[in-house]
Amino acid sequence: MHIEAELDDSHAERLLLLQQRLNKPLTEIVIGIVNKAIDEMSNMPETEGQKILRILEEHKLLGVMEGDGNLSVDYKNHLWGSD
Repeated sequence: MHIEAELDDSHAERLLLLQQRLNKPLTEIVIGIVNKAIDEMSNMPETEGQKILRILEEHKLLGVMEGDGNLSVDYKNHLWGSD
């Protein structure tokens, strides 16, 4: 993959400094940065929404309810009947 990016002066300097200190090609530096970012994302705590979605998927409960598909819009009609 070819990536072309424009950095502001401070980030460009920091990237060049990192490249000089590690004595590695820019490609390897970017690969390391991307890998670290992905690893940090996988270590993030699970949100409540993610937890609920995971549980529903594990128990194969997604898409098993019948209805018109607009429950978020017209739920009151289903709970209390239409006016």
